[in-house]
Amino acid sequence: MKSYLFTTDTDRGGVMLCEIDDFDTAVEYLCNRFDGVVKIESSEQVWQLPEADKPASEAVETEPQSDLSAVATAPQPVVSESADLFG
Repeated sequence: MKSYLFTTDTDRGGVMLCEIDDFDTAVEYLCNRFDGVVKIESSEQVWQLPEADKPASEAVETEPQSDLSAVATAPQPVVSESADLFG
């Protein structure tokens, strides 16, 4: 019996224990059995969906991310407390 760890495009997945010994056969089975499989691992073998076939939400960003320090935040209201917290 072999185990195959698989991941989907929604970062879900699982482990399949089965009698399929051939890795390529297991990849074909898992891709047909579950929607959105993007990665399968077993022992030293790894299969991953090619970048060109991944959904747009999975595509690697090519534009640099903006500097978050330049983002202005709305001022927070100041809550004043009395000097004597117990009286």
